[in-house]
Amino acid sequence: MSARWTVVLSVALLPLWAAYAAAQSVPQPTYSASPSEPPLAGKNSVSGLDVKKNAGIWIADFDYFYIGAPPSAALAITLTPRADAPLGPAGQEQYETFLPHPQQGAHHAHVEIRYPGNAIRTLKVAVTMRGAMFSKAVLASEQIDQVIDWPDFQTWMRDQLVAKSSPEESYNRAVSLIDSEGQAQLSEARSILEKLLANDPKFAPGYVELARIAMKSNWGPEGLHQAEGLLSSALQIQPDSANAKILLGYVYAHQQSFAKAEKLFAEVSKSNTDNLWLWSNWGELLTMEGKPEQAILKYRQAIAHPMTHDTYDRARTFAYERLLELFEERKEPDQMEALYKQRIAEFGPGSCYSTDYTRFLLEVRGDTQAAIDLATRALDQSCDDTVSRELLGLAEYVKWASTTGSVRAAALNQARIYLPAGPKPLYLLARSDRTLSAARALVAAGEGIDQEDNAKLNALAYALQNRDAGAASRLLALGAHPDALVGDAAIPVALLPVLTADADGVRMMRRHGVNYSTLQYQGATAFDIAKRLGDKTLLDALGNKDAAL
Repeated sequence: MSARWTVVLSVALLPLWAAYAAAQSVPQPTYSASPSEPPLAGKNSVSGLDVKKNAGIWIADFDYFYIGAPPSAALAITLTPRADAPLGPAGQEQYETFLPHPQQGAHHAHVEIRYPGNAIRTLKVAVTMRGAMFSKAVLASEQIDQVIDWPDFQTWMRDQLVAKSSPEESYNRAVSLIDSEGQAQLSEARSILEKLLANDPKFAPGYVELARIAMKSNWGPEGLHQAEGLLSSALQIQPDSANAKILLGYVYAHQQSFAKAEKLFAEVSKSNTDNLWLWSNWGELLTMEGKPEQAILKYRQAIAHPMTHDTYDRARTFAYERLLELFEERKEPDQMEALYKQRIAEFGPGSCYSTDYTRFLLEVRGDTQAAIDLATRALDQSCDDTVSRELLGLAEYVKWASTTGSVRAAALNQARIYLPAGPKPLYLLARSDRTLSAARALVAAGEGIDQEDNAKLNALAYALQNRDAGAASRLLALGAHPDALVGDAAIPVALLPVLTADADGVRMMRRHGVNYSTLQYQGATAFDIAKRLGDKTLLDALGNKDAAL
């Protein structure tokens, strides 16, 4: 189990875990029959035992008659496991749920049976009235044959959550789990939704959320097809479901059925839905159709709506990200900066949306001090700790390269605190013309351009691994050697774009004078590798256009 899942499970199930722990402790009798009340005529008895499963919880119903003596009498439900089952928590061969002290007279009891602690099968259930809690003296009892296949603890806890929560609470929990996008969380969400739909097959929102799970857990034609079927079920039950139509429009868009998607989005836009995915998904559709101007308008509609403080706010985050990508492609830094500022102002300084803006200030605007200030504030708020430290270190290196005297020395000291020099910092500084001066200054100060880290990778290897042709080109201009051997396998670094079928990277390396006919790895040339990959584009990039595949 991953650390993340452990945290989610621990936090989400804490109330039930506390309840479970309390149920496992053995209660002590808090009172006995009053001496002033003489015993009733008759005999102590237990009768009418019936055991049923109700919404994931096993319940014992029974009647008992207690004359009031002996005063220390106790009731317990006992489970008898199969012969090869593990022993109970206290070493006993049976599992017991102790009940409150019996009340004098005739009574009916409706009791939840305690979970035995692990996945076992029990064959019999009995209710026993004893002279005292741990006494062997049995006053009355009734036993029935009842097979119970107890699930593992995690499944049992999930069942308890559904059984002890309202349908709305269970549904909201499933939505939150899906939003987290972890595989374990998706599995739990699916289990919750399946139980909700088993209880109410006409619960249309359940089908919509299962469609989301289908796509997140199985992205591609198959997952899209599964989602389409689930959404069709939702609309069959609830034809006016805006959420189902919005998600179905998204499915159609990714199935290249653009006209059908557009029709659904236009239809929903006439309603008063608060689902902001309408505008974000519509913007994505228009982007896919090659209509960036119209896409920008839809994305802006998404961020123009007030925050909903629920799952739909993720649509606003998505719209911000896509708008920034579009403006970066269009080389419109002023539009990008306006969005960065708007997002930080809207979500608040504690929302940790500062790292992208910090990188923009450093690499695009060249505003080193503003980048330092923003990264420092993010660290003070414990936001994006690793990335903020990295950006702060990079900014301090840039400051060091552009200043003199004591300011220069202090900047270098700060840079070393947050990002010690090495191959990866050299690569990161080479990503932008604005920060390249710091990489050049580090090399001039003695940092080896081909130095390796513990993974035996140098700066050029990091650039080529990330398909960052711009950074790789700058590093080559700084003196990086394309024939340097990297990795445990000692591969010539220039072969990395060949091995990853990065045709653009190969073309860039050739522009810097790399002769791929002279580079080999384990006796294979770059052309041999490209042929084995069956990649004609890669062969063309290598300059071997006539080679047969």
